[in-house]
Amino acid sequence: MTAQTSPSALDALLSTLRTEEGVAKAHIDDGWMQGRTAYGGISSAVALAGTMALHPTDTPLRYAQISFVGPVGGDCTVTTRVLRQSKSSLFVDAGVSSDAGFGTAAVFAFSPDRKSHLDHNRLTMPDCPAPETLEPVPDHHARPSFVRHFDMRPTTGPRFAWKSEVGEYLTWVRFVEEPACHPAVALLAMGDALPPAAMALFSEFGPISSMNWTVNMLTSDPKTDDGWWLLSAKTGFARHGLSVQDMMLWNRAGEPVLSGSQAIAIYA
Repeated sequence: MTAQTSPSALDALLSTLRTEEGVAKAHIDDGWMQGRTAYGGISSAVALAGTMALHPTDTPLRYAQISFVGPVGGDCTVTTRVLRQSKSSLFVDAGVSSDAGFGTAAVFAFSPDRKSHLDHNRLTMPDCPAPETLEPVPDHHARPSFVRHFDMRPTTGPRFAWKSEVGEYLTWVRFVEEPACHPAVALLAMGDALPPAAMALFSEFGPISSMNWTVNMLTSDPKTDDGWWLLSAKTGFARHGLSVQDMMLWNRAGEPVLSGSQAIAIYA
C-alpha cells in the first residue's frame, strides 16, 4: 500500500464523531452502506467509538455483543448507559439511532489482562498461502459499497461464488487505506467484512441480513504486519431461513486475535 497524505476512509468517518449533552454523534456516509443500511461492522465501530469517547478508558475491549435491530445510516446518534463499573471491568450498553430509527444495540465489556496459571491455545491458524501470492477479489457491480474499503484475498474454496459444498470463507483482508484510529475500533470495522458463510452454499441468490455478532477479543494489544489479517467464517447449520456461523481472525504472525459467532437471516 502506498503512503497516505490524507485520512483513511475510516478515520474520515470517525472525524465526524462529536460528543454533546451526554451522547455521541457521527455521520455514516454512503461509502459504508450495503443496501438501505450501513455495513454491520461500521455501525459496530461507531457504537464502540462513541462509547469510548463518552467513557474514556485505557482498559482494553474484551467482549462485544451486537444486535442489528434495524437500518442505520447518515447522521447517527450513540446513546450509552454504564451497566457496571468495578476496579477491574467496565460494562457499557450502547445504541445507535438515525433517521430510520433505532438501528444497532451493543454491550461492550472492557477488562485488563490478569495473571493466570493457564496458557492454552488450540485456535491454530490454518495453513494458507501468503496474501501477496493471491489475487484480490475482482470488482463487481453487485458488490456493496463498503467492500471497496477492503483489499480481500481469498485463500481456498470459492471466490465468493455460490454452489459450493462447504459453507466457509477463509480470506486475507486489509484496509485499502490503513486507519490510524484505535485498533479495537478498526477491528470491529473489519471483522465482519466477509459475506455470510452460508452464501457459499447458495444455489440461487436471495437477500440476507445479519441479526447479531458476538466478539471476543483474545489480546489486549491487537497488531499485525503490513495491515493483513486472516478472516474465517464457517457455517455449521443453515436451515429454515437461519444460518449460524463461527468466526475467527488471526494476525500475520498466526496469533489468534478475535473469535466470534453470528446468526444470519436468509430470505432464499
